[in-house]
Amino acid sequence: MQTNSVDFSKVSASLDPLHIQDINNREHPSYYFATQEYSLLIIRFFEIENDELHGVSIPYLIQGDKFFRYDRIQNYFVQYNSFKDMLYSIELYSKKAERLVKRYIDEIDTLEDALYSRKIPAIFLDLWFDLKKDLTRIDRMLDRIDIVLKEYIEVNEKNSNFPSDVMTNIIEHTQRFQRLANLHTHKLDTLYNYYNSLKNDKINNNIYILTLLSGIFLPLNLVVGFFGMNTQNLFFTNNPDGTYDVLFILIFLFIVLLIIFPLTRLIHGYFLQKILSKFHIYNKIVSKIKKLTTHDNQSK
Repeated sequence: MQTNSVDFSKVSASLDPLHIQDINNREHPSYYFATQEYSLLIIRFFEIENDELHGVSIPYLIQGDKFFRYDRIQNYFVQYNSFKDMLYSIELYSKKAERLVKRYIDEIDTLEDALYSRKIPAIFLDLWFDLKKDLTRIDRMLDRIDIVLKEYIEVNEKNSNFPSDVMTNIIEHTQRFQRLANLHTHKLDTLYNYYNSLKNDKINNNIYILTLLSGIFLPLNLVVGFFGMNTQNLFFTNNPDGTYDVLFILIFLFIVLLIIFPLTRLIHGYFLQKILSKFHIYNKIVSKIKKLTTHDNQSK
C-alpha cells in the first residue's frame, strides 16, 4: 500500500469550516458526512493512553477519486492510491481494536478465575469498575462504528469500484467483537452478583459467630449472676467447697455449649451441604450420561 503526505491546508481549503473542526476534534464520534464535492468519514476507535482508555477519531476524506486520512500527530493528510487502500487502513485500525478487546477479555477471565477459586483480590471492586466502564464504552463505540459503516456501504454500494468485500469483512469483525464486548459486560454483572453473594455469606458467618458466642456466654453469665446475688439461703452458701462447685458447673456448661453449637453447624455445613448435595448433583449427571450412552448403544 503506497501513500504520500499532503499539506493539511492544501486539502482542507475546499472543506466546510465545521468539517475542519470535526477533523481536528480528537474525540469526535463516528459519523459520515456527504456533500456534492466530498465525503467525510470519521471512525472513532480506541486505545490505551496514560493507563486509561481513550477514544481516538480517524477522519477519512474522499474527494472524487482522491482518498485521504488525516494524521493528527504530523498534522497532514495521508493520500492513498485507491479506495481499497483506504479501506485497508480502516481494517488495520479495526484489528488493533480487536486485539485490545481480547486483552480486556483476558483480564475478565483472570478476574473470574480468581473469584471462583476464592482468591479474591483486595481491589476487586476497583478492577471490576474499570473493566465495566471501559467495556461499556468499547461496546458503545463499536456499535456506532457498525452503524456508520453500514450507512457508508448503503451510499456507495452502487459504485462499481467499491470494494464491498473488504468493507463487509470489516463490519463482520466489528459486529463480532461488539457482541463479545457486550457479552463480557453482562459477565461482569454476574461476577459482581457472585462477589456480593460471597460478601453476604461472610457477613452471615460473622453474625453466626457472634450469635454462637452469645449463646455460649449468656447462660454462663446467668449462672454467675444467680450465684452473685446478695440473698439468704443461696445454694452452696455454707458449703466450704461451694466456689469449686460453681466453677465446675460453669466449666461443664461451657464445654456442653461449646460442643453442641459447632456440632450442629458441622452436620449442616459439611455433611448435608457438601457431601449429600455434591453426591446428589454428580449422581444425577452420571445417571443421565449412562442413559444417553445406553440409548446410543441400542441405536447402533
